[in-house]
Amino acid sequence: MVSTNLSSFGSSIGRADLMQAAFNGCAEANPTFRKIFTMAARCNARWLLIFACFALAPSAYAGVSPQSNEVHLQLRWHHQFQFAGYYAALEKGFYKDEGLNVQIHAGDPTHQPVPEVLAGRAQYAEGNSEVLYQRLQGKPLVALAAIFQHSPSVLLTRRSSHIHTLHQLVGKTVMLMNKNEDADFLAMFLSEGIPLSKVNILSSSYDIEDLISGRVDAFNSYSTNEPYYLNKREIPYEVIEPSAYRIDFYSDILFTSESELEKHPKRVEAMRRASLKGWRYAMDNPEEIIDLLINKYHVEKTRDHLRFEAAEMRKLIFPDLIEIGHMNPGRWKHMADSFVKAGLAEPGYSLDDFIYDTTPKPMPDWVAPAFSGILLILLSISSVAVYLIRLNKRIAMTKQSLAQSEERLRLALGTAKQAWFDLDLVTGEVTVSPEYPKILGFDPDTFRSSLEEWQNNVHPDDRAAVLAAFDQCLINGGPVSMSYRRKNGYGEWRWLQSTGQIIKWGDQHQPLRMVGIHADISERKCFERKLEEQAHIDYLTGLANRRYFSELAEAELQRSVRYGRAMSLLILDIDHFKAINDNFGHKVGDEILQRLAAVCRNTLREVDVIGRWGGEEFAILLPETDEDRSVEVAERLRYALSVEKFSPVDEPHLGFTVSIGCVTRTAQYGDLDALFIQADRALYTAKNSGRNKVVVADC
Repeated sequence: MVSTNLSSFGSSIGRADLMQAAFNGCAEANPTFRKIFTMAARCNARWLLIFACFALAPSAYAGVSPQSNEVHLQLRWHHQFQFAGYYAALEKGFYKDEGLNVQIHAGDPTHQPVPEVLAGRAQYAEGNSEVLYQRLQGKPLVALAAIFQHSPSVLLTRRSSHIHTLHQLVGKTVMLMNKNEDADFLAMFLSEGIPLSKVNILSSSYDIEDLISGRVDAFNSYSTNEPYYLNKREIPYEVIEPSAYRIDFYSDILFTSESELEKHPKRVEAMRRASLKGWRYAMDNPEEIIDLLINKYHVEKTRDHLRFEAAEMRKLIFPDLIEIGHMNPGRWKHMADSFVKAGLAEPGYSLDDFIYDTTPKPMPDWVAPAFSGILLILLSISSVAVYLIRLNKRIAMTKQSLAQSEERLRLALGTAKQAWFDLDLVTGEVTVSPEYPKILGFDPDTFRSSLEEWQNNVHPDDRAAVLAAFDQCLINGGPVSMSYRRKNGYGEWRWLQSTGQIIKWGDQHQPLRMVGIHADISERKCFERKLEEQAHIDYLTGLANRRYFSELAEAELQRSVRYGRAMSLLILDIDHFKAINDNFGHKVGDEILQRLAAVCRNTLREVDVIGRWGGEEFAILLPETDEDRSVEVAERLRYALSVEKFSPVDEPHLGFTVSIGCVTRTAQYGDLDALFIQADRALYTAKNSGRNKVVVADC
């Protein structure tokens, strides 16, 4: 309809083709302008159309110039699923839709992201935390999007080397890219007080065989890649994660140079937008991208390996919970502070212009006032016309249509498990919609709600917070939102979220009523709880995983130090576990791990912290337990496990034993890493001296 009006009017002045092109361009460049054009056309405000077309048409052609649309994207390594989003953006035409001709270049040791961008051979690249590290060294780099919310960079060690912690790498041979890159690892060593001179660092060969053969003690790798090779060959290994040492960095960062952003801001915006669209597509369609990698890019990895890589990447990108590419300035500052703490950067740094600003750039100062004044006049005229039209429609509406609208609203509220309430603040009486008793399992015909009834059925643990929010709403009028548990008609606790606002009346503005919405959010709360459990609990044994155990242990250690109370740590390992797996299969091995977890829970106190440290190794923290008492507990646990029998298929009386290392906190060993090192040494003394015994660390 709008284009017809434009054409008929434009022909009268001999400019129909120009005006139609201006309209199409403006509407495509900014959807807000389409609304203005449509409004003006309906009101037959032809002079508004003339002004808007000629004033705003240039913005439609402010995008990427056809002569400057060829750009080069440098990847960090060979073609693989790690860069899936960029292949998707290229193959699905997202780059082309933005007017970009993107050339994607695989990486190798001589073609790395930062050098290629700084040299001008690539306008864009994907790199790790070295992007920030080089920026802190003065390099003109700009971060556009963080694809991985957590870094996949880890160090792998052979389990047979008995290297489980970072401090055990002192004097050992470690492969890194070099001493100037792999910023995650460098910061991890230095923040832990380990000088790089005390570690024999070799430039990475990118060949996992160097770790398998024993040429090196630790090998730099991605959690999404190298562990696949070790798992396939059933080689036991340990993972040393920087995040375990409070080095939790962004990774796989799309970045460019300050020069590119200054010269081609529209191109930068288009490149970022198309790339993130490609990443969204790749996360939703992994099998299609795997087919593309195999058939077009001829990657050397198997389909099974690419699926492993895709699955591990989802754990680092969180595409279902976090917007892909999200960057938090506070997180960048934490990363920069980690570099400063490690001595890799100078204090007093500035991150100005490093984090790409996705908000629209302001117009010149003289444009806004002039345009705003003209637009205000035009919108006022258009608003009057729209108002008159809508007023006529509202007058024409019948009581039947109003009743239908009310019924639809009730159906919508019921479907969404929501209901409205109206609280009389003078009498305390509450009026609720019929959906409210249905949500809570009451009979709508007999249910009577009041302020007292509502307060009496709020969970005791939530009552104080709810009343505080209620009082706050009375003070400032709201709106105020509160989440709490409320007993339903079956005596069960359901999670509700209530949002209310005060309606004020009279010259004195005294509160009269509170109105709002009740919503049942029990399913959402259940989902959130499951997500939290998945982040903290080992899926096989139901015990705390390594990261969560470390958090609990660190908190308990701080309490022990603050109040001068004893605390002991046990590290236990199943004897000959590999032989059990080899002889009876991994299913039997999993049953043994689950049986061990059950015995630990039944034997130990509720206050004791139990966690699966890795593989067949477990850690137990005993609060307020001195050395003598910890040995008694360890012996009782060792005996309980040694007499535990169960009957898998074809093996009627299979049992197992454990070796336990024990250490008690002292002034000498007062931090968690030191306690783990001593307990670990005691554990291996127990294993080397016959197994099935408890050994106390020599402190």
